[in-house]
Amino acid sequence: MARPHTKTPAKTFQQRQTERHLADAQDRAIVEDMAKKYTCTNSIARDFASQCYERLTDVDFDLLCSKLALDFWADPSEAARPVVDVLRELEAERRRYLAALTDLRERLLALTKSDAVHQHLPLPIEHYQEQVRDRLFPDLVLRPVPTLAASSDR
Repeated sequence: MARPHTKTPAKTFQQRQTERHLADAQDRAIVEDMAKKYTCTNSIARDFASQCYERLTDVDFDLLCSKLALDFWADPSEAARPVVDVLRELEAERRRYLAALTDLRERLLALTKSDAVHQHLPLPIEHYQEQVRDRLFPDLVLRPVPTLAASSDR
């Protein structure tokens, strides 16, 4: 039996405008947040340390899966040996990656504790916001934020 066709009601102009405003606000927040973080050595070190932590979590899980697979294939047949050998290489590479990420994360966090390396880039924040937009979101067009004076003219 066919389902009855239900037509989704068309969005009103106000709904579309509200959605566009929310999307603009979210895009603007991403650009502003990245520019703010990337122009301060402490902020960027913390951000990249956090990225390392996220990858560490992923790699830990990958290593659990690798161990499980290698346990299954602990005594492979001659025909399966090439696959198992590559799985062992992959596990070893993941262990090296885990060690490198752990070391880099610790070094980044240690640097945030030193005032000697705490620096900010010299240009106005708008310059760096433009760089973020241009490099990461080349098709992004942010509409100007309406000012209080402009909205009170209506």
